Amino acid sequence: MFKLFQTIPFPIWVLALAHGSVDMAGGAFYVALPFIKAKFGLAYAEVTAIVLVQNLTSSIVQPLFGYLSDRKPRPWLMPVGCLVLGLTLPTIFFAPNYYFLFLLTAINGLGSAAFHPQAAKTVSLLSGAAKGKALSIFSVGGSVGIAVGSIFLASLLLGGPGSRLLLYSLPYILVSLALFRLVARLPRLEPQHRRQGSARLKSYVNWPLLAFMGMVLTRATIASGISTFVPLYYISYLNGSPLYASFLLSVFQSAGVIGTLLGGIMSDRYGSRQVMIFSILPIAPLLYFFRIVSDIWVFAVLAASSILLAATATSGLVLIQKMMPHNLGMASGLNLGLGSGLGAVGVLSMGWIADTWGVPRVFDLLSWLPVLGFVLTLFIREPADKTSKQAGLRHNCSCLKES
Repeated sequence: MFKLFQTIPFPIWVLALAHGSVDMAGGAFYVALPFIKAKFGLAYAEVTAIVLVQNLTSSIVQPLFGYLSDRKPRPWLMPVGCLVLGLTLPTIFFAPNYYFLFLLTAINGLGSAAFHPQAAKTVSLLSGAAKGKALSIFSVGGSVGIAVGSIFLASLLLGGPGSRLLLYSLPYILVSLALFRLVARLPRLEPQHRRQGSARLKSYVNWPLLAFMGMVLTRATIASGISTFVPLYYISYLNGSPLYASFLLSVFQSAGVIGTLLGGIMSDRYGSRQVMIFSILPIAPLLYFFRIVSDIWVFAVLAASSILLAATATSGLVLIQKMMPHNLGMASGLNLGLGSGLGAVGVLSMGWIADTWGVPRVFDLLSWLPVLGFVLTLFIREPADKTSKQAGLRHNCSCLKES
């Protein structure tokens, strides 16, 4: 198993570590929601509005950062985005009012939006022919970060928010310093590649791409819905232990590491579309049984759902970069950002459902969404990966020479 990853260049491992640090904020943010709800006395719809702001700023604007990256390399966005995330999330707990909380949440989201497109594009350009394997390592870093972030913040919140929360920023500061050092050594993109990217952007808009974005939106809605409402279901609805809820959320987020690795490796071998088709549909029965099962089976259902969702996410990132080979930054922003941000709109509607009919009805809705994702995947077409492989091999070689 380990031999599969021996040929991965060192900069990709650094970017995977940075991705983990950045995505710690994703797991930590959801753990923070019950505390924010209690502090301001919010309704479920108001809580999901905060989730919407975070997702829109961290996701919807990612294609813009990706477009700017395609026009001109901006690797400095990676360390700056990481640093912004680490410094703003702890301050959310000390917001004086609901509106200032919105502002801090938006700034926090922009840090994530700045990092992801440039980082995913850099990994793709350094990966050579093993694009799926390299992007799976990069994505695994994010999955581990989300899982660690929820446990890390939960431990700092034992006894309530306090000065211990300042420790949350330390990993971000250290990783940002490492990224600034890496950025100074990375090669620049070729001017010809930039001219082709801006000229061909419009030609990529077609029905398969729209079907792909619909699938990404559906998957993101499922993932955000689970991450948002699992802690709210156990803490606010069942009056359960916050630590138990954080463990459930951590299992859901950490199990995705397996699916992330498998999704990338199988995409290289069988094709990204095939992986997506066979991963999305089984999630429907799993989510149907979520409220029926108990004890260890709750963890098993969440883990299996996470593995399948992560497999579709990694294969989707590989696929859209094949569909947009000359706009890798924009492609990464669309997959990692826009789809996830629009998925937050679905979570907002789930908040209304929870307030009107109760939190259990949210999980009834979530069990039907994988069926929609499966239907949309049938309309996706996977192109041959030629241009991106050649570009990746060329940049991979130049980076290794400079290293």
